[in-house]
Amino acid sequence: MKVNTIKLGIASGVVSVLVYVGCAILMMIVGKDSLVSISNLLFHGMEFENIIRETVPLTETLLGLLVSFLFWGIVGYLVGILYNLQLAKD
Repeated sequence: MKVNTIKLGIASGVVSVLVYVGCAILMMIVGKDSLVSISNLLFHGMEFENIIRETVPLTETLLGLLVSFLFWGIVGYLVGILYNLQLAKD
């Protein structure tokens, strides 16, 4: 069964926005120290203390949402194309 590449791209973009918003909410709730601990647990071997900022301007947040949606939307679209091409070979 072929995958609808447009729908897969949109779904990937929407999921990335949800993850982005979830991370932003987590940042507001737990604070920097807890966020550094969580990030260090998720990405073992990396140190986030000097990377994480406590305040992010609204315009940067909105731009990040847009870029995340576009980037992961394109990735999802390309995955769908590759899947359909592989399916056609079988």
